[in-house]
Amino acid sequence: MKQKNLCIIQVRMGSTRLPNKALLKVNGTSLLEYEINRVRQSKKIDKIIVATTINKKDNKIESLCKKNGIECFRGPEDDVLNRFYQCSLKYHQFRNIIRITGDCPLIDPEIIDRVIALFEKGACDYASNVETETFPDGMDVEIFTKKALFLANRNANLASQREHVTQYIRKSKRLKKKNFVSPINWSHFRLTVDNKEDFEVIKFLIKHSKLSDGYLSYIALLTKNPKIMLRNLHIKRNEGLIKSLKEDYKIKK
Repeated sequence: MKQKNLCIIQVRMGSTRLPNKALLKVNGTSLLEYEINRVRQSKKIDKIIVATTINKKDNKIESLCKKNGIECFRGPEDDVLNRFYQCSLKYHQFRNIIRITGDCPLIDPEIIDRVIALFEKGACDYASNVETETFPDGMDVEIFTKKALFLANRNANLASQREHVTQYIRKSKRLKKKNFVSPINWSHFRLTVDNKEDFEVIKFLIKHSKLSDGYLSYIALLTKNPKIMLRNLHIKRNEGLIKSLKEDYKIKK
């Protein structure tokens, strides 16, 4: 019997580098709506949930979800791992969880399906394209079993592990992992939204592409428009995670 796949898109309004970025609009459509519509093109996802926080400012996220026919789950802001755990309990019929972050409006549905296919074929606990980074920033996809999620929620005791969801899973020697790599290393390209410069690049790409275009089309567009491409290449990848690891501490349970 096919195991069902639940995609959880984590998003909140309280980004420190670019507040309210999920609701920034291009051509009248918010970035979150655009991302949802990209994820909807996946052939291997059975259900999409947006997981946001219980903070009042994230009421806008819930309202947007209702408008777009997407269920919204609300949980802790900083303990995102627990937010995923609680969400997975509500949707108990799904065996596998796909994690996509809300700062990836151009996420490629084909990459999503290729990572899921690797996971299914490899009979593993976790698969992603982030262990060895060969895809552009903004194309990150992770899939893991509920068993792995439950193990992480029970044992993760570092602030970084609670905030970044899969840190415990990725480091655990008890879990079998697989990584999907691109034949060409495109990791120096930046297709995510964390800063004002990122939004300028994303806005250009959305305005000059179709909803169905793949990530290679974005790379081609940027290559033909180097002034746009260079606007955000100075920004370090995984800035938030690097900061969390530098300031890490144990959490008392």
